[in-house]
Amino acid sequence: MAEAYIIDTVRTPRAIGKMGKGALSTMHPEHLSATVLAALKERNNLNTADVDDVIWGVSAGIGLQAGDIGRNAALDAGYDIRAGGVTLNRFCGSSITATNFAAAMIMAGAHDLAIAGGMEMMSYVNWYGMEMHKAGLGGGGMGTKNPRLQAKHPQSNQGVCADAIAAMEGISREDLEKLGVESQRRAAVALAEGRFDKSTIVVKDDEGNVILDHEEYPRPDTTL
Repeated sequence: MAEAYIIDTVRTPRAIGKMGKGALSTMHPEHLSATVLAALKERNNLNTADVDDVIWGVSAGIGLQAGDIGRNAALDAGYDIRAGGVTLNRFCGSSITATNFAAAMIMAGAHDLAIAGGMEMMSYVNWYGMEMHKAGLGGGGMGTKNPRLQAKHPQSNQGVCADAIAAMEGISREDLEKLGVESQRRAAVALAEGRFDKSTIVVKDDEGNVILDHEEYPRPDTTL
């Protein structure tokens, strides 16, 4: 069985996920994905005709995030039309599943070179859900408005489910808040030490103007 190697990994800076507030919130999802794919192409001098597949994970495949982003983003990034593209959904496990699939295809001998990853624009997803709700068409979310399925397997949102798990497992609010503060402290240390500099890329618009070149989200001044 062939070995599968990770050659390079990149991502955009994490931005605030609120429409009109986050620096990336008004960008097209395919543009963001294409930014990552273009960076991989340039950093590794890829002949994109050699890319067997771009396997992309997207949890909320709605509106501008619907369709085959893996394929469309590759074309938007200037990849050769012979480079395939597919998009999958395993909710919040979508990107790691895409990576596993790519590795499995290489190990099985079906692919020689694959790109795996994913994207999610919560600013857009939340905005889209609210617009659909105002139009009386239902919002976004995990469910598919299938009453028969909901009766068999009731599905709720992550916030409610996380609270239920914490209650069942006896995890206190104080413990969670201490972990949250520690997570912010660790993020600040990692950023100060430049641990993400190699993998974090700058996001630009079509005119070459910088839209975001740093992490927007961490709040190291958070207190308990």
